[in-house]
Amino acid sequence: MLNETVPAPGWEVVAVTALFAFAVSLTSVVTPPSGRRSLLRNANVLGTLFHEGGHALVILLTGGDVSRVAITGAGDGFTEWKHTSGLGKVLASAAGYAMPPLAGLGAAVLLHQGRVTAVLVLTLAALVFILLFARDLLTVVVIVVVGAVVYSALRYAPGWLRTGIAYTEAWLLLTSELDGVRILVVNRLRSGFAGRQDDAAALANRTALPSPLWIGGWFLLNGWAIWHAVPLLFP
Repeated sequence: MLNETVPAPGWEVVAVTALFAFAVSLTSVVTPPSGRRSLLRNANVLGTLFHEGGHALVILLTGGDVSRVAITGAGDGFTEWKHTSGLGKVLASAAGYAMPPLAGLGAAVLLHQGRVTAVLVLTLAALVFILLFARDLLTVVVIVVVGAVVYSALRYAPGWLRTGIAYTEAWLLLTSELDGVRILVVNRLRSGFAGRQDDAAALANRTALPSPLWIGGWFLLNGWAIWHAVPLLFP
């Protein structure tokens, strides 16, 4: 199943799915912080799942313990973990904003090879992994709903729709953290650097590098992933 390949879609499919993903990011930018979140904005929950899943995966790979992964909104979540290694803490903190664009680039590589089914199967595997650490109803519901969409695409959707969903997922992962990195910058411009409790602040406390360098690094990583993914996704 993972080696099954399909012909590349027309450029129209790729363009429409890309425009949808960028519309999700644009909606995040124009929505006031105190305003209601639009339905379109909620599509960014896929990036949030991979963000928190990235934390959990790296924590386990470096010998730490994960007690909980929680999704509190389309762009909000947290991972509760413990680690005794200083390097492990740094890698785990950095992994969140890095995972979605890297996963999106990985999906682009597979889609370039026509391996639509592999992208969807691996997505289901990632969701099952995150589900192992879900401890609240909202997180479980979010994972189950996203998983149901992916499973339905695999089991019941015609080929053109399955391909469209896989390409949409790749674009969403590639673009989801553009808003996340933007929020890091906006929060500091509005309220300064004191009292920050996000990943960039944690990394600044654990290393000799200030948070703007980490934020800039994530932004460059996002740009690098998109730059390399675009020629892979467009036929």
